[in-house]
Amino acid sequence: MTPSLSQEFLLAAACSGWPPSDRRSEAIREAARGPLDWDRFLRVAIRHRVVGLVHDGLTRAGPSVPPGVAQAIGAQAAALVLKNLALAAEGVRLQRLFAEANVPVVFIKGAPLAMLAYGNLGLRQSKDLDLLVPAESTPAATALVERAGYRRFDPPAGISKAQLQLLTRMRRDFGYVHEESQVEIELHWRLFGNPYFMAETSLIASSRIVPLTGAIGMRTLADEDLFPYLCAHGALHWWYQLKWLADVGALLAGASTDGVERLYGAAEARGVGRAAALALLLCQRLLRTTVPDHLIATLRESATLRWLEATALKAMTAGNSEIEPRDISFGTTRGNLSCFLLSRSWRYWLAELTGHATCETDVLTLLLPKQLRFLYPILRVPLWLWRHSSHRIRSLR
Repeated sequence: MTPSLSQEFLLAAACSGWPPSDRRSEAIREAARGPLDWDRFLRVAIRHRVVGLVHDGLTRAGPSVPPGVAQAIGAQAAALVLKNLALAAEGVRLQRLFAEANVPVVFIKGAPLAMLAYGNLGLRQSKDLDLLVPAESTPAATALVERAGYRRFDPPAGISKAQLQLLTRMRRDFGYVHEESQVEIELHWRLFGNPYFMAETSLIASSRIVPLTGAIGMRTLADEDLFPYLCAHGALHWWYQLKWLADVGALLAGASTDGVERLYGAAEARGVGRAAALALLLCQRLLRTTVPDHLIATLRESATLRWLEATALKAMTAGNSEIEPRDISFGTTRGNLSCFLLSRSWRYWLAELTGHATCETDVLTLLLPKQLRFLYPILRVPLWLWRHSSHRIRSLR
């Protein structure tokens, strides 16, 4: 069953459509006419991380917005510009350091995506920098970012070497924070935790430089890799943030009809066709993105895709569109199940089962000898009960 969409969510979605046009402005004005709780709308925009797009859309369309809400949106949009400029400058610095050390690196999303999708660094919200390096370059890249002033915080710096090695096999990235600026980065050695989701054979070799200003640019994925990645990333997170869909919609809006089909074909070739199909359906439904009618008609014939679309809409609108699914009891259950439908590969399914059965927190709580690590799935419930009972006892003291 498809969840109902609140007027506040519909307005946020209308503002997230791209590019600017009379059609977009009219959609925003139309959504703003309905019964609207403007304070809730602000919370929805913040939760979905589309404040920059909301500010741009409302400014262009010119609907009547309560002064307090307009001021709050404007202040957040201005702060977003400053943060994005700082992240872009740090990305350029890190790229130079990697080049000097002869370590290949590609920046995922961030400033390059903002320029490709919106032609503007001030609209797309980013909280950190995502760097992708070849798996064999991870030790050199780790040493480099540490020399650049970063320390690892996720997983915690104090864990043992054995725990770190095990988590490296389980994860796709580690988190670092700069000691002075507090800029955060995620250092990736693969795009996804599941190694059988999306072929990654030539990501860095086929990458390109995206100009930011003048002669300064940052390296990112080629179109045929970037679009499948964004679709796969959003689908694995059940599209619970409009921001992810807005990025895909903006890239599609800049493509011709043949270009849209070419990008969809690239996603299918990389094993993430269902994720891309779901993105096309959601973009057409929520953002009014132009997608070939025959393609939409074909995709809507799939019961699996219809269920995935309803699951994504449910995740997007959790808690009146104000609360993320993970903050609601059992809010992630349906989304986790949906991940198994994104691929037909038995290797992918087995990796998903393994990933869900082995909890990173358990590894940090109790490091088992190598020959006993098969017990982690069995111990997951007992360790969860032990952690929660210990937390309750401490809270009562």
